Amino acid sequence: MKTLTINQKVFKHQDTQTKLKITLFSDDSRVSLDSDADYQLKIKNASGYLKSEALTIEDNRLVLTTDKFKDLTPDTYNFEVWENEDSIYPSDSYGYFKITKNVSEVDGETIPVITIEDFEKRFAEAVKNAKGDKGERGADGRDGKSAYQIWLDLGNSGTEQDFINSLKVQSEQHAPTGWSLDVSTKPWTVWFDNGVGLQFPDFYNNTTVHSDSVIGSLIKLSNNTFALAYGFKKVWDIGSNWGKFKSYITSKTIVINPVNTKIKDWDNRNYGITLADPMPGNGGYPLYKAGDIVRVLYGLGIVNDAILENMDKTMPDEYTWFDKWM
Repeated sequence: MKTLTINQKVFKHQDTQTKLKITLFSDDSRVSLDSDADYQLKIKNASGYLKSEALTIEDNRLVLTTDKFKDLTPDTYNFEVWENEDSIYPSDSYGYFKITKNVSEVDGETIPVITIEDFEKRFAEAVKNAKGDKGERGADGRDGKSAYQIWLDLGNSGTEQDFINSLKVQSEQHAPTGWSLDVSTKPWTVWFDNGVGLQFPDFYNNTTVHSDSVIGSLIKLSNNTFALAYGFKKVWDIGSNWGKFKSYITSKTIVINPVNTKIKDWDNRNYGITLADPMPGNGGYPLYKAGDIVRVLYGLGIVNDAILENMDKTMPDEYTWFDKWM
């Protein structure tokens, strides 16, 4: 069975530069065109046969440009390809193309073009001297309440400055409650829902580190108010239960866009954390310092300056800052 395809079935009236390319098939196999053969495109519409145009060969496809159709009006046309007047494509029905109206051929009268600038100018001229009939004098009005007074009437209290401050957008960051992973960076970046990012250069593409069992433990710590309700006596207790993040925090751990930034020096700070506990370095992970753990929690917004103030106070080694807040 003979079939054909055409690369472009729709084009605008008076477009004479579009190149139409037709491919012939026989039993679903592409036909190798014969350079010595005569190929003609025979065209009809609903009224009947119209004309025939010669086709040329390019890259084993039959080609003609739409300048051959400049005498055709916007309409849908059927066609066949004839090879040497004795072989016709397609075997069933016809190929087709459609010529559509261009923008200057819209139905109805031509509408004059007016730009927004023209409209604004004409409108300004029209209303400049416009004046209606003088109406009757209305009753004297009363001054309305100020926005500040309405704010007070709604049950608020405070000065006018307090009212102004209440209108300002609050941008205070919060502790994280959710996270997502960006693997397009190196190292990978954990983005929390408070806008803070966390990177582990020692484990830049480690799927275990960047998982809910590790990152999720930070969220648990944040959501459970520093785990005070569980009565942990050592920071390592968090690690042995659901604080797996401890095992992967090192001096190289990066906090991006931290919530808290006041404290810069994290050396020689142990915050009552007993470093004699078993260290994950024995299992192949870098040894962490207490200061690095708290630095990350501080940057994420899980602990703040007020908590760190108390953590800095002298505490017995057997107690931690968790105990301080129980």
